[in-house]
Amino acid sequence: MNSDNDRIFRQIWKMQSEMERLLREFFASKNPLLMMAEDLWRPPTDVFKTGSNFVVKMEIAGVKQEDIKITLSGDTLIVRGRREDTFPSGKRNFRQMEINHGAFERVILIPAPIDEENIRASYKDGFLEITLPKAQQIESRSIEIKAT
Repeated sequence: MNSDNDRIFRQIWKMQSEMERLLREFFASKNPLLMMAEDLWRPPTDVFKTGSNFVVKMEIAGVKQEDIKITLSGDTLIVRGRREDTFPSGKRNFRQMEINHGAFERVILIPAPIDEENIRASYKDGFLEITLPKAQQIESRSIEIKAT
């Protein structure tokens, strides 16, 4: 019985964490309603930790490097860009259309302080990879109280 309760609470906790993340990401955008009105698309993105880095890997094949803008503001990383429509102009009758084009934006909240001077980004084979080194932890120390 106890393990069933633990499993249920873990699932609820995961759902709550995911909802909180989605809400933070939604409201971290400059103007979420404008973003929806402009029909921005969101490229598939992985965010993971390695030993000393956070890594953001984004699939944006077909986007020119000069059409990508990356900004870091506090704990928020914003990647914006544009993928041009490469289809011939004129009338088109799609049977299936899954490739997004036009402007895109991803807002990623970084969960820990970053060493901003050593952020690196590379773009190869349709993947943008941003490496954000974690800031060095300041070790705690005791502070002596002097009598006055």
